[in-house]
Amino acid sequence: MKPSDQAGLFQLREIAEAVVKDNFLELFDFTVRPQGKKLILTVVLDKKSGAVTLDDCTQTSRDLEKRLDELDLIQAPYLLEVSSPGLDRPLRNLDDCLRFKGSLAHFVTQEPVEGQTSFRGRMVEVQGDQVELLVEGGKRLRLPFGLVKTARLVVEFK
Repeated sequence: MKPSDQAGLFQLREIAEAVVKDNFLELFDFTVRPQGKKLILTVVLDKKSGAVTLDDCTQTSRDLEKRLDELDLIQAPYLLEVSSPGLDRPLRNLDDCLRFKGSLAHFVTQEPVEGQTSFRGRMVEVQGDQVELLVEGGKRLRLPFGLVKTARLVVEFK
């Protein structure tokens, strides 16, 4: 398989999804990129029932590497990276916002909303296509998710 082989990339993603599912996890992200003469396969895991653990990553990595070696799809040397989205995980859609409702987040919009494009606040509501934030000073602000360029959880130390 070559990095530009779209059918091969799709097949690798399907294999990764199956292995991840077999480990009772979800595939958050999957990328393949060339680096010199080898490929870097990055698999990012998620878990609805809590945080992804080191054991989750280790087991998934072992299972996926075994499966890839059995199928012998990759003709070049490769490096497999398996991780979690992290504490400052991206919020990719409204479902992510709803899942982490009550959490502190940072949003950057493509266009100004009330004169600014960067917002930090606690996600207090998700309605329709909007996320309502409780921002500094106790003000509530509604952001249309269609205007969001990037959104991430903010790490809180309690």
